[in-house]
Amino acid sequence: PRGAGFPPATGAVAAAAGSAYHARNMTTCLVIRNPASRRSLDERRLNAALDIARSAGWDVTVATTAQENHATELARDAAARGVDVIIVNGGDGTINEAINGIAGTATALAVLRGGTANVWAGEIHMDRDPVKAMRQITLGERRRIDVGRADGRCFLLMAGIGFDADIVPGVSRRLKRLIGPFAYVAAGVISVFRAKDRTARVRIDGAASEIPVYWMLVSNTRSYGGITDIMFRAEADDGLFDVGVMHRGGPRRMMLDGIRVLRKRHERSQNIDYVKARSVAIETPGLPVQLDGEFWGTTPMRFEVWPQAVTAIVPAGLRTPLLGGSE
Repeated sequence: PRGAGFPPATGAVAAAAGSAYHARNMTTCLVIRNPASRRSLDERRLNAALDIARSAGWDVTVATTAQENHATELARDAAARGVDVIIVNGGDGTINEAINGIAGTATALAVLRGGTANVWAGEIHMDRDPVKAMRQITLGERRRIDVGRADGRCFLLMAGIGFDADIVPGVSRRLKRLIGPFAYVAAGVISVFRAKDRTARVRIDGAASEIPVYWMLVSNTRSYGGITDIMFRAEADDGLFDVGVMHRGGPRRMMLDGIRVLRKRHERSQNIDYVKARSVAIETPGLPVQLDGEFWGTTPMRFEVWPQAVTAIVPAGLRTPLLGGSE
């Protein structure tokens, strides 16, 4: 600095110093692309989005997933190298894999829509157009958000136990590609007639009870499959789950409670309990579990909040009750 008696840098010295400063302050970014996901970007649209990031001064590289859980490996390696941002172009399953690589690190999460529903992108109002979405990312705000953990496995959106987890394994990739999230609706209509409630031993924040469980959601976010806000009071940064339990199933109850869900009045149903909690443990064996729309085994299983575990990039000025604001 001049004040310390040093002359100003000139010529090659100044250029080298400027390059070093630019390199230190450049945003580094890895785009993780799942080519197998529904609505995965083709090369032309992806390159158009990447041009936006590069014109904003971002140093961008692209990695393509090759098998299940590859996104976790790619994200974990990037976080270990100090990469600033991971951008996921894939569905909620690919996002789930990525957060399992970056949770608890300084590397931020951003998304370009892809996949069957991409609930997280919808929750934070990311544009469907990849070029516009990339502008939202490069100009966006960073928010700390919670994630859930199911016996150590992270999830961003919600865990489902019982009814919906029983559906997930039977929904084919082909059907998801054809009709998107309504593939689960179609499978659910069939499952309504055969799924049964079970009496389960459940601990919510340590308090034990034995209750009928037809369908339970342990949720960090609001939207269910991008279709309706079942967990309509959830906040992704409050350090709490929203927990909903439907005790009994069957076509008649599902129809009546489904109407209440659409009107956000399902708390009034005697068949549904809705509470907030930091942890939920299901001790009874054999209930199926899905995390962020992917089958994840069966109970017993413990679900706990990991507060402020991930930095998420959201559009600048975003106001949403999911992140403690208003629409």
